Amino acid sequence: MGRPKKAVAPGAVAEDLARFLQKLSARSGRTYDAMARVCGVSAATLCRADSGERRPGLDVVRAYVEACGAGASDLRKAERLWRGTPAPVSLSGAGWVEPDAVCDVQQLGEVMRAARALSGQPSLRSVEERAGVLGLVLSRSTLGDAMRPGAVPTETVFCVFMQVIADFAGSPAAGYGPEVWEEVWRRVQPGRRPRARGGAARGPRKAAVSGPSVTSRVPCAPGTRGGRGGRRPRARAWVRPGPVEDFKAYLYQLYLGAGVPSLDDIETAVLLNDSSEAAPGRERVSRLLWSAELGLQQDVVAVAGVLAGMAGSDPAAAAGHAKELWVQASGARPYGCAVGEADPLALGVRETFVLARAGKALPALVPYIRREHDQAIEAVVARAVSSRSGMVIARGPQTAGKTRSCWEALRGIPAGWRLWHPADPFDGTQVVQGLAQAGPRTVVWLDRVERYLDPVQYRWATAVQAELGTVLHDSRRAPVLVIGTVSAAADVLNRSGGLTPAADTAVRTLIEDVVVDVSPRFTKTELVRLADLAELDDRLAIARDHARSAVPKFLATSRRAYPILAPESFHAAVEHGDTDTLFMGGTLLRQWGRLEEAAAWYQRAAEAGDSQAIEPAAALLSESGEPQKAISWLRSLAEAGDPDAAVAAARRLLETGRDNEAIRIYQQAALAGGSRRALRAAAALMRRTGQAREAVRWLRACAEGGNPAALHEAAHLLWETGDQARALKFYADAGSAGELAAWRDAAERLQTLGRDDEAVITYRAAVQLGDRQSELPLADLLVEQGRLEEALEIYLEEARKQQDPEKQNPDLGVLRRIANLYRSSERPDEALAWLQEAADRGDVAAFMQIGLILRDKCDQGEKHVDEAVVAFTRAAAAGEWHAYREVVWLLRKHRGLKAAVGWLHLRIENKDRRAVREMADLLREAGMTEEALTWYLRAAEQGSEYAARYALRLQSQLLSSGPGARCGTPEVGEATGATEATEDL
Repeated sequence: MGRPKKAVAPGAVAEDLARFLQKLSARSGRTYDAMARVCGVSAATLCRADSGERRPGLDVVRAYVEACGAGASDLRKAERLWRGTPAPVSLSGAGWVEPDAVCDVQQLGEVMRAARALSGQPSLRSVEERAGVLGLVLSRSTLGDAMRPGAVPTETVFCVFMQVIADFAGSPAAGYGPEVWEEVWRRVQPGRRPRARGGAARGPRKAAVSGPSVTSRVPCAPGTRGGRGGRRPRARAWVRPGPVEDFKAYLYQLYLGAGVPSLDDIETAVLLNDSSEAAPGRERVSRLLWSAELGLQQDVVAVAGVLAGMAGSDPAAAAGHAKELWVQASGARPYGCAVGEADPLALGVRETFVLARAGKALPALVPYIRREHDQAIEAVVARAVSSRSGMVIARGPQTAGKTRSCWEALRGIPAGWRLWHPADPFDGTQVVQGLAQAGPRTVVWLDRVERYLDPVQYRWATAVQAELGTVLHDSRRAPVLVIGTVSAAADVLNRSGGLTPAADTAVRTLIEDVVVDVSPRFTKTELVRLADLAELDDRLAIARDHARSAVPKFLATSRRAYPILAPESFHAAVEHGDTDTLFMGGTLLRQWGRLEEAAAWYQRAAEAGDSQAIEPAAALLSESGEPQKAISWLRSLAEAGDPDAAVAAARRLLETGRDNEAIRIYQQAALAGGSRRALRAAAALMRRTGQAREAVRWLRACAEGGNPAALHEAAHLLWETGDQARALKFYADAGSAGELAAWRDAAERLQTLGRDDEAVITYRAAVQLGDRQSELPLADLLVEQGRLEEALEIYLEEARKQQDPEKQNPDLGVLRRIANLYRSSERPDEALAWLQEAADRGDVAAFMQIGLILRDKCDQGEKHVDEAVVAFTRAAAAGEWHAYREVVWLLRKHRGLKAAVGWLHLRIENKDRRAVREMADLLREAGMTEEALTWYLRAAEQGSEYAARYALRLQSQLLSSGPGARCGTPEVGEATGATEATEDL
């Protein structure tokens, strides 16, 4: 699969899509195996996807584009081509039928093509070489002609091909001998003389007498009947999105593709599989397929290999990919933290004030005093522990003790649960993704939940609401406990005047039945409990004597000054514009409950240029009961050209329905500071309020005032509203005014519309104006159009620029693109030169490509063999372990079995344990059973279960066949040389 792929046959079902995918693959320079490791789709599936024989699934197309490292424009074009491709027929209509059902001459070619597809779509070269190993003759050119749709194969080609394809893993022809296919050909070709079998032809292949057949299953989709006896696929457990889900989804995909085999089938197939190093039983297989457990790596490799064989894919590739996914999943960052390891202060619990006169160190929190609302919160926690998802929200004013009550309720959560809370509440993407990953036995902690649910202040509010609803009602993810707090004055619950009523109703519906009110003052009963616990902590005694009933606020308020908060420190920071000191002081004051002072420090930090201080300053001003003061202060900053202040001011104006005032603030900030962010925000808000035309006119006026970025934003706005013609004109006007990025956007839009010729012209205009970022997209588009020479000129020019020794991090993809263009135009020497340069610059993936090119040149001279061995060896050192197999194949083909054995001997001396098994496999394939048995026993001593099982098989064969029995008949010279080489070991 490393060689250039054969051109798509004219008239193929998915011809246009396949040609485009092959261009992306050639441009990336990656093999199918390398692509499979990136996207999680098997190499055989990727190979079939760009063959053109049938339309692949849309998810496969997207994975293919991703694996090639292509951009958004390429993905859009691939999806457009996919939609224009006829849907695939069912597998039964793809050509494969059992031999007894073949009744028409046209079905011969269909059976050949289906057998090849179900055997992992091996290359014609591989089929030709496998035929030679089996003592048969089959030319790949002749076979290629016979495999074309509509062609009728000759008797020799048909019968020999079916014998050879039966030798591939997963082949549906594996259970039939050559006489079966001769009978089929005679039946559909009456009057023809049967072909005489020569001595080189293979004898009948014996069907397996023990264990189920694992080669002729028909894949079935989830939820349908399939497999033997109409077995329904068993649903797998919910798995958290991420590497673990990717790993589990891949195993389940293999299970479905294998025809929904039973656990007995899988267990037996693993025991009979030559490449398996483990023998997992029914229970371990069941946990691998239908639970969230990762299992053992060797079990994963074994199960993936046999399932791929059942599905007709390459077992080695599937096992290798499953192993890589397992490694990624096992190294994935765990979700949240264990409940017992959570830090209450990090979750928002306020630290109790520090007592200076204490003779001993006191904990950050005082002993908890049980309150009346605790019972209601604990009831929800108890239901969650008993496997019923639920949500509870503690509501009350600031410093009422809401967060501490929720924290104390978590003491009822057993060990083994995980707790997750947003590290950055303002990162909506992180919040939504975190909620989507909440699964069984998870606590989702949402302190100040109003921050996440208000659609006016939080752009991701709708997505958060949807995720919360999903996680609470999805039975597969139960139990999940959502626990949090909400301010009693939260606008999302108290907004009036008919402002965004639908959004407010959605929020209230979500949380009104789960709210537990928390009073800021202690009841008489709670004060009695406080007096009882006062002896345990001096701070409780002080609260008993001085707090009256406002105990929570008293305990959370600082009772001492801090050096950084001294008045002289404040004035010094203001005088020198030290925003770090100002921001830190505001944070400390806020933690200690001194909110008015904190607001002043934050305000001065914001006025000194610290944009991070704007939001907390405005929030504190609003919480202190002066929302209009916050708006006035923010408006003054916005009028001075601060886009962050404009956003904050507009957000608060939107809360009260003053949309037009918010728009004016955005506009003022854009005119004062030329901020692109303010331009975009104003245009988006105007469009949302039904003023799209006015927004375009205003942006045009801004551009006439000397801000070309306004034209670019106007183009975006017009495109989003569906006015494509005007949008393209605005992109061109913005580009002519100096916004070079507008040219690139215009070209991408043209590609989306299928107007590739115009896109080329647009890219060229951008390049001529000095936009270097448009050069590579232009060249990639030229490759798609088949204008290879023009693309090559651009790639070569870019490569020359990268030869500058001062250039850091050169784009090695350019070198790979050049090499692949040379390979596709049958110029391997030039391709080698560029791949070597890429390798010299650190591109280790290039060694595999170098080895593949040299492999094709080995027939031209002996020196290429050594060079190919070196390249494949370096590729293996970089992680391409299958490259070692290429070395063994090359040495055996060009220098004989003794050379291959000697090379493996060197690896064994270097403590390479893989080489011991490879030695045993090589000798077994060469028919040297006794020598192979010796090496299998040695590998078994090193811990290889696969080698141990194979050693038992060979011992059984030797005992049943008598002394000196061998599995085959190697040439005398090869056997003698191999024996001499192995005697030294």
